[in-house]
Amino acid sequence: MGRGSNELPGWLDGSGVNPLNALSDFINSYAQPALMGMQQYDWEPPRVATGIKNRTGRLKALGNAVNPHQVYPVLAAIKAINDSL
Repeated sequence: MGRGSNELPGWLDGSGVNPLNALSDFINSYAQPALMGMQQYDWEPPRVATGIKNRTGRLKALGNAVNPHQVYPVLAAIKAINDSL
């Protein structure tokens, strides 16, 4: 199958290149970080920070931070409603 002009392409009958195999090979060619429970590779940055002053407070502040780009659509909508009244 897949050899003539009126037949199915070669990759459909198993004699061609499987796109999923090509994708898998592409992904496997790049280094992936270690999964949870696995020992980290030497090239990975450390997962646990030690010796950082006020680490907990900084993390809480970052978690509660609001990006101005997130707030703008809400404030613009409030302004538009206020202007139409």
